[in-house]
Amino acid sequence: MIDRIFFDTNTLVYLFDLSEPIKRRKVKNFIKENIVSSRLIISTQVINEFINVSTRFIENKKTVKEIFDHLNLINELFIISPLYFQASQTALKLKNRYKFSFWDSLIAASAIENDCNILLTEDLQNNQIINSKLEILNPFDLT
Repeated sequence: MIDRIFFDTNTLVYLFDLSEPIKRRKVKNFIKENIVSSRLIISTQVINEFINVSTRFIENKKTVKEIFDHLNLINELFIISPLYFQASQTALKLKNRYKFSFWDSLIAASAIENDCNILLTEDLQNNQIINSKLEILNPFDLT
């Protein structure tokens, strides 16, 4: 079975964040180890959050040109999935069941909607299983 791995915004940001060299290296290594044997997936929510965080909240804020360059690379590495109405409904159910924030629930809902079996994030409990099929992996807890 080919893993379908959904990346949360934080993991995508670390791929380009020069102020977090250890996390950056771990995400880059994870991608290198999985790009051939897996499907790497993000949603339009992740793209938009990436732009917001990268231009406003990281230590080495990105310019518009840098963001465009990063988006071109992201488009080569990842399958980018749109958000659909049903994802919002699923997110509300996940929020209620697991007590996640709505935005984390929407990330998980997008992963489920895209038939992912792994959600790569540092925001949720490592190794937790969502809806009996989506495993949370924290790339910074992996050895």
